[in-house]
Amino acid sequence: MLRLLRPRQWTKNLLLFAALIFAKELFVAQSVMLAVLAFVAFCLASSSVYVVNDLLDVDRDRLHPEKRDRPIASGAVSPASAVGLAAGLTVGSLGLALWIRPEFAGAVALYVVMTHFYSAVGKNVVILDVLLVAFGFVIRAIAGAIAIRVPISDWFILCTAFLALFLAVTKRKSELASLQGDAKKVRPVLAHYTQTSLHTYIAVTMAATLICYGLYVLDFQRTAGDHSRLLMLTFPAVVFGVFRYHHLAETQGVGDRPEEVLLNDRQIQACGVAFAVLAVLALYLGA
Repeated sequence: MLRLLRPRQWTKNLLLFAALIFAKELFVAQSVMLAVLAFVAFCLASSSVYVVNDLLDVDRDRLHPEKRDRPIASGAVSPASAVGLAAGLTVGSLGLALWIRPEFAGAVALYVVMTHFYSAVGKNVVILDVLLVAFGFVIRAIAGAIAIRVPISDWFILCTAFLALFLAVTKRKSELASLQGDAKKVRPVLAHYTQTSLHTYIAVTMAATLICYGLYVLDFQRTAGDHSRLLMLTFPAVVFGVFRYHHLAETQGVGDRPEEVLLNDRQIQACGVAFAVLAVLALYLGA
């Protein structure tokens, strides 16, 4: 049951803390509590949609060299038990979200509905599949701001969207390369992608991510004043992180497992720590 929840995927929900940091609410106890509860709500919601996705994909997963070991595909968890688990997780996430704030509950509900649509239909439609994945991250970013009642920058939303698109198309490229002849059987939408087209999408989304983050920093400095100039030093960390991930995806074929890169690559982790330290210094202590 624990494996069915995919706890390693919960790292994606850390994006909900972005609003807490960049809105300078990191040391406000109530905001921290709400952000933590929002994170828990999204972990429950994301696990619920993973369970449903595994139920819908059970036949395809049995053809995949790694996914065939998933609990439902391997027979370790019965479909009936999985349905009950998914229902319980959904109710729990929406109940907690409603307690936090009705608007936040709306964001969680939108995420659940959109992700179920992806699992049932969207993942089989070329281009739409990666757009829906990216939109899931955008919802997380906005939901984090809604939970603690702070505004969020349009540039930050765009940066999040392009970064998520970069990760999604990189995953498709890695899947297309690793699955080879079985690609169409395991994930039919891969039949409509080529390595060349995905390479182009990766280049465009990488550039857009860095440009949008740079514009976000400049916009933040313009409105916050000179004391936040240290935030510009986070830009090299973002460049390194994006380039490092692309390097690992191209040389080690880990693009289809972004959460594993975050949990295992020391350079990515060091980059994340450097980014966090510089951001906190810039936002809370001044240059």
